[in-house]
Amino acid sequence: MTAVAMAGITLLGATPASAASYWNSEVPPNATSVGTVTEKKVTIGGRTFTIQLRSGKYGNLNYFWARAPKDSDASGVILIIHVYNISTKKWESRHTSLNKKTAYTDAHRSIHKFGYKACAKDSGLGGNAPVCTGARFV
Repeated sequence: MTAVAMAGITLLGATPASAASYWNSEVPPNATSVGTVTEKKVTIGGRTFTIQLRSGKYGNLNYFWARAPKDSDASGVILIIHVYNISTKKWESRHTSLNKKTAYTDAHRSIHKFGYKACAKDSGLGGNAPVCTGARFV
Protein backbone atom coordinates (compact mmCIF):
# COMPACT_ATOMS: atom_id res chain seq x y z
CA MET A 1 0.00 0.00 0.00
CA THR A 2 1.37 3.41 -0.93
CA ALA A 3 1.96 6.23 1.52
CA VAL A 4 -0.76 8.24 -0.25
CA ALA A 5 -3.31 5.43 0.25
CA MET A 6 -2.33 5.09 3.92
CA ALA A 7 -2.73 8.85 4.41
CA GLY A 8 -6.21 8.63 2.83
CA ILE A 9 -7.25 5.85 5.22
CA THR A 10 -5.93 7.83 8.18
CA LEU A 11 -7.80 10.92 7.00
CA LEU A 12 -11.04 8.96 6.62
CA GLY A 13 -10.70 7.66 10.16
CA ALA A 14 -10.32 11.20 11.48
CA THR A 15 -13.28 12.62 9.56
CA PRO A 16 -16.19 13.66 11.84
CA ALA A 17 -19.38 11.61 11.72
CA SER A 18 -21.74 12.51 8.91
CA ALA A 19 -24.77 14.68 9.58
CA ALA A 20 -26.97 11.62 9.08
CA SER A 21 -25.68 10.24 12.36
CA TYR A 22 -27.26 13.18 14.18
CA TRP A 23 -30.75 11.78 13.43
CA ASN A 24 -32.28 9.06 15.62
CA SER A 25 -35.78 7.56 15.35
CA GLU A 26 -35.54 5.74 18.70
CA VAL A 27 -35.30 8.88 20.80
CA PRO A 28 -38.88 10.27 21.02
CA PRO A 29 -40.57 7.28 22.73
CA ASN A 30 -37.53 6.44 24.87
CA ALA A 31 -36.10 9.79 25.98
CA THR A 32 -35.95 10.96 29.59
CA SER A 33 -36.29 14.48 31.00
CA VAL A 34 -38.70 15.30 28.16
CA GLY A 35 -40.24 18.74 27.93
CA THR A 36 -42.04 20.98 25.48
CA VAL A 37 -39.76 23.75 24.23
CA THR A 38 -42.51 25.54 22.33
CA GLU A 39 -45.90 24.71 20.88
CA LYS A 40 -48.35 26.26 18.48
CA LYS A 41 -52.02 25.73 17.69
CA VAL A 42 -52.34 25.49 13.91
CA THR A 43 -55.22 25.17 11.46
CA ILE A 44 -54.59 23.21 8.27
CA GLY A 45 -57.30 22.07 5.90
CA GLY A 46 -60.00 23.17 8.36
CA ARG A 47 -58.50 21.07 11.17
CA THR A 48 -57.10 22.76 14.27
CA PHE A 49 -54.50 20.96 16.36
CA THR A 50 -51.29 21.54 18.32
CA ILE A 51 -47.74 20.93 17.18
CA GLN A 52 -44.86 20.87 19.64
CA LEU A 53 -41.10 21.16 19.55
CA ARG A 54 -39.91 18.75 22.25
CA SER A 55 -36.53 18.04 23.79
CA GLY A 56 -35.16 15.28 25.94
CA LYS A 57 -32.18 13.16 26.81
CA TYR A 58 -31.31 9.79 25.27
CA GLY A 59 -28.16 8.11 26.51
CA ASN A 60 -25.94 11.02 27.42
CA LEU A 61 -27.05 13.27 24.54
CA ASN A 62 -29.83 15.85 24.20
CA TYR A 63 -32.21 15.81 21.22
CA PHE A 64 -35.06 17.80 19.64
CA TRP A 65 -38.09 16.43 17.73
CA ALA A 66 -41.54 17.50 16.58
CA ARG A 67 -44.68 15.99 18.15
CA ALA A 68 -48.43 16.13 17.62
CA PRO A 69 -50.57 14.77 20.48
CA LYS A 70 -52.95 11.89 19.79
CA ASP A 71 -56.54 12.52 18.76
CA SER A 72 -55.47 15.87 17.39
CA ASP A 73 -57.87 15.59 14.41
CA ALA A 74 -54.93 15.96 12.08
CA SER A 75 -55.01 12.70 10.14
CA GLY A 76 -53.23 13.05 6.82
CA VAL A 77 -51.29 16.16 7.81
CA ILE A 78 -47.50 16.01 7.61
CA LEU A 79 -45.51 16.78 10.79
CA ILE A 80 -42.00 18.12 10.15
CA ILE A 81 -38.93 19.01 12.16
CA HIS A 82 -36.67 21.58 10.52
CA VAL A 83 -33.07 21.86 11.68
CA TYR A 84 -30.91 24.85 10.72
CA ASN A 85 -27.32 23.77 10.12
CA ILE A 86 -25.06 26.72 10.92
CA SER A 87 -22.17 25.24 8.89
CA THR A 88 -24.10 24.85 5.62
CA LYS A 89 -26.52 27.73 6.34
CA LYS A 90 -29.39 25.46 5.19
CA TRP A 91 -32.46 23.92 6.77
CA GLU A 92 -32.61 20.10 6.90
CA SER A 93 -35.80 18.22 7.76
CA ARG A 94 -37.49 14.93 8.59
CA HIS A 95 -41.24 14.31 8.50
CA THR A 96 -43.99 11.85 9.32
CA SER A 97 -47.70 11.61 8.50
CA LEU A 98 -50.16 12.20 11.30
CA ASN A 99 -52.90 9.78 12.32
CA LYS A 100 -55.01 9.31 15.46
CA LYS A 101 -51.96 8.28 17.52
CA THR A 102 -49.37 10.58 19.04
CA ALA A 103 -46.91 11.29 16.21
CA TYR A 104 -43.21 12.05 16.41
CA THR A 105 -40.61 12.92 13.83
CA ASP A 106 -37.12 11.49 14.07
CA ALA A 107 -35.07 13.34 16.65
CA HIS A 108 -31.99 15.43 15.90
CA ARG A 109 -29.11 15.70 18.30
CA SER A 110 -28.84 19.09 19.99
CA ILE A 111 -25.88 20.92 18.47
CA HIS A 112 -24.50 24.31 19.51
CA LYS A 113 -25.73 27.15 17.26
CA PHE A 114 -28.16 24.90 15.33
CA GLY A 115 -31.83 25.96 15.10
CA TYR A 116 -34.90 23.75 15.57
CA LYS A 117 -38.60 24.22 14.76
CA ALA A 118 -41.70 22.03 14.44
CA CYS A 119 -43.95 22.45 11.42
CA ALA A 120 -47.06 20.97 9.85
CA LYS A 121 -48.47 21.10 6.33
CA ASP A 122 -51.25 19.56 4.30
CA SER A 123 -50.26 16.34 2.57
CA GLY A 124 -51.74 17.30 -0.80
CA LEU A 125 -49.45 17.91 -3.76
CA GLY A 126 -48.19 21.44 -3.60
CA GLY A 127 -50.46 22.15 -0.68
CA ASN A 128 -49.97 24.96 1.73
CA ALA A 129 -46.69 26.33 3.05
CA PRO A 130 -45.69 24.73 6.36
CA VAL A 131 -46.97 26.39 9.53
CA CYS A 132 -44.25 26.39 12.18
CA THR A 133 -43.43 27.11 15.78
CA GLY A 134 -40.78 29.74 16.32
CA ALA A 135 -37.23 28.50 15.84
CA ARG A 136 -35.13 27.75 18.91
CA PHE A 137 -31.37 28.04 18.64
CA VAL A 138 -29.05 26.15 20.97
